[in-house]
Amino acid sequence: MLARMLCRRAADVCQHTASVVPALYRQYLSGRPPSIDDISKEDIEAIERFREKFSRDTIPYKTFTLTFHRSGGAGGQHVNKVNTKVFMRFDLAAQSWIPSYVRRRMREQEGKRINKQGEYLLASEKTRSQRHNIEDCLDKLWQHIDRAAELPKGPSEETICRVRELKRIEKARNIETKKRHSQRKASRRRGFDD
Repeated sequence: MLARMLCRRAADVCQHTASVVPALYRQYLSGRPPSIDDISKEDIEAIERFREKFSRDTIPYKTFTLTFHRSGGAGGQHVNKVNTKVFMRFDLAAQSWIPSYVRRRMREQEGKRINKQGEYLLASEKTRSQRHNIEDCLDKLWQHIDRAAELPKGPSEETICRVRELKRIEKARNIETKKRHSQRKASRRRGFDD
């Protein structure tokens, strides 16, 4: 009884999550990489406009919060006194200046960086300076946004021709294999008919 109830509950959860999974994520699950044809023209235009203007300096400073903690590792007595480790919290859902496609891609690419509140988390303890660690977090954020804003490229003509040629060769090989197999079976039949 309990097992049946748990199975039903698991099936309900699976159906619910399948309806929630975004289209791009379903493409990754199916093994097919996203192509430029899967993105709407409005999204492509918005991404291109965004990429023209976007740089590290255009990230609004009011969009993230910084917290400081004591950094680990070597550093002597100084490391135990000064809070140089930087945690940056960036509320991804509230960022209307980032196109929706880019936000969705960031959630897919870097899902492990997003906490339960939907905040994108970055940390840096690269140096023993607060200012340099803040700059490092900004660099990381810029790189992640820039990577998510890259549009997928279609295959080149050379690749398309190579794939067609390989398909043609494979088809010919399969036909030849079937003929050989058929001849082998036919030769066996002739032996029994005599």
